[in-house]
Amino acid sequence: MRSYRILLLRKFPENPTLGFYRHPKLPSSLVGRTLVRFLHVTSPADVVAFYYYEKIFRSYEVLFTDTHIYDKAAYYPLEDIRGVKRAKDQIILEISQVGRMMTHVIHLGNPLAAELMERVIELIIQAPKEDAIEKVIQLRAGLNMSSVQWLELRDEVLRTIDLLYDKYQEGKLSLLEYEMLREDLLRRLA
Repeated sequence: MRSYRILLLRKFPENPTLGFYRHPKLPSSLVGRTLVRFLHVTSPADVVAFYYYEKIFRSYEVLFTDTHIYDKAAYYPLEDIRGVKRAKDQIILEISQVGRMMTHVIHLGNPLAAELMERVIELIIQAPKEDAIEKVIQLRAGLNMSSVQWLELRDEVLRTIDLLYDKYQEGKLSLLEYEMLREDLLRRLA
């Protein structure tokens, strides 16, 4: 299972006022009380990042280990998260489980905290998968530098065409403009 420890240590917000804590400045009393509810986390040393927000008669907790995310209702491997949406003071995770997509709502109790948590989850989703990086390195090992540069140019052109298509779908480009720009980009590959 892939570890997101370094990403969380670098990118998870550290703001006790909003309830965001990360290793090594985790509040031991809050983490200790929370671990009683999260039975799958066996040691406080496993906790990399922690969110805690308290309202009258209610608390909101989200705990991150290097491989999983936990809240009061469930826990999931971070590598299975495929999407995230924010709705007021909660985030909605799209998770791939056993070949099926499912959603899970995490309540955070604070709209600003939901926005920050959404950014963290987006970074986790966008983090390159180690297997994919290794595969690219192996594929490029036998190529000369000009071939590698052409492949990078091709990838950039295809990404740009995808962005242009999205603009066309949103109505920001006409079909004629989209086709002209697409043809111009494809000519650069020839």
